[in-house]
Amino acid sequence: MTSCFVVLIAFASAAHADKPLDRPEAIEVDRADTPAGRTELGFDGGAPLEGWGATLSTGWLERPIAFGDLHPVRRREVLVVGGALALGPSIVIDARLGAAHQIGDRLGTRALDNWVSTDLRLGARVHVVGDAARSAFVRVDASLPTGDDGDFAGEASWSLAWRLIGRITVPAGIVVAASAGIRLRGQEVVIGDRLVGDEGVVAIGMVVPLPAVAPLWCAEGVKLTGELVAILGNDVGVGKGPSPVEARLGVVTRPTREITIGVRAGTGINDEIGAPRYRATVELSYTR
Repeated sequence: MTSCFVVLIAFASAAHADKPLDRPEAIEVDRADTPAGRTELGFDGGAPLEGWGATLSTGWLERPIAFGDLHPVRRREVLVVGGALALGPSIVIDARLGAAHQIGDRLGTRALDNWVSTDLRLGARVHVVGDAARSAFVRVDASLPTGDDGDFAGEASWSLAWRLIGRITVPAGIVVAASAGIRLRGQEVVIGDRLVGDEGVVAIGMVVPLPAVAPLWCAEGVKLTGELVAILGNDVGVGKGPSPVEARLGVVTRPTREITIGVRAGTGINDEIGAPRYRATVELSYTR
């Protein structure tokens, strides 16, 4: 794996030898990367999947990008579909694709497209070590430039991310999960005084089951979630990438064995590109 990582670094460095793309709309400002088929946290926290799963989610994003009083994306309503498949006890693969309606201020001479598609995101997670109580995983994600990169809904080129995930279940069924890694971009983009390129990705979250309340729900029927996700922009001397940080709270319920419903609300806690003023998400997952 080390040799593969070195090759990827070299490939990314070669791609960055060219002049960065001076087209500020050629990015995806929605930084959410909830894995398909596992409605738990807004990032992959190692939630188990034994067979296959499908997820339909809808969301509302308020002001994910702003330059003073100018809001190139003022509001976005998103619809995302995705699926995941377990390949034995250790490997899970997934994919997700979305579309959105958005409004925003004119940037330069070009008005924002209101209806956009987003990039195709593919992922794979491998269980490395541990059991149900304590476990570690490696996850790789690839984003392919299939979306509207001219309207803040898609990247200018491919991106590839590696993450290490840790998951612990403590007494009372409380889950603590964290992930950290790096995302490599095939093309840097200049946005004002920011250079969007390679970046660090970190997240930490907690899932707390509520006690059973008959006849409303049984044990493990309702869980509260909280999480903090952050991007650490790369500083290459000619410009520092944006470093948005977002906090989210949620409720996850499982009315049947196959169906899981999750509701999350979040807000950016710093004034950075990709840190929304507000976020709301509703997810419906079906697993077998």
